[in-house]
Amino acid sequence: MVSGGSTWQRIARTALAILAMLGVAACPPQTAAYQGSAYTNVTAFTKACDPSNYSSYPIGLRLLAMRAMLYLGYQVGGGQGSAFTASIVLARAGADQAFYVHSHGDHYYQGWGFREDAGRCSGGVVAAPEIRALRWVNVSPAGYVRSANLVVASTCHLGESLSDFPDAFGINRKRSKPDGTNSQGRRFFLGYVGVATDADQYAFEARFWMYATSGKNLGEAYDLAMRTRVIRYGTVPTWYGTYTYSGWPETPAPCYTCQ
Repeated sequence: MVSGGSTWQRIARTALAILAMLGVAACPPQTAAYQGSAYTNVTAFTKACDPSNYSSYPIGLRLLAMRAMLYLGYQVGGGQGSAFTASIVLARAGADQAFYVHSHGDHYYQGWGFREDAGRCSGGVVAAPEIRALRWVNVSPAGYVRSANLVVASTCHLGESLSDFPDAFGINRKRSKPDGTNSQGRRFFLGYVGVATDADQYAFEARFWMYATSGKNLGEAYDLAMRTRVIRYGTVPTWYGTYTYSGWPETPAPCYTCQ
């Protein structure tokens, strides 16, 4: 991961400045009845754990995600550092309608998933089958996975075509069209193909959330963030779900600035 000599404080201040510019902090939703969770692995990206390639972006990435999710109408919990453990994730994942994680992600022996923080350089894995089991609805004749609305896996690999991480949240690995054809309903997944660097993720996600909280649907937010050419280290963001979905858990989206 690329740090560029940044500090935790500078990244957090930058995230707040971007959100203030957008008016996100000044226009929070009046109600937030839908559960969301946001997690970031801090320990694994510190100099003590990764002395040659440490990163100072994780706290800022989670802050951007949390503020955007709050704006979109989710009640956000979760954790970072030692408060980000597999047990905490699994205690909430069954009910999450929005979910964000920044960590190491890959196909581990448990399956596709990501590593907890738990205050260790290499924490345990939270695997897609564990989350899928929590969201499984067993009804006759065939059960189904209850869908989340918005899932962002800010990790390496979990956006790849073979990854079943989106499926764990009931989001098919398919894309609808900008004209609304093949809509997947109120659901959207954002992830990365191959290796992703923190610097690229921060640059891309800051713009993605900016557009997502500025009246653009999530497909448009993705396209606009990609067009800004901020990716410098070969990171490849991708998405599945409904291009025209707003990100709001309700339909129609509530208007908190309307009189």
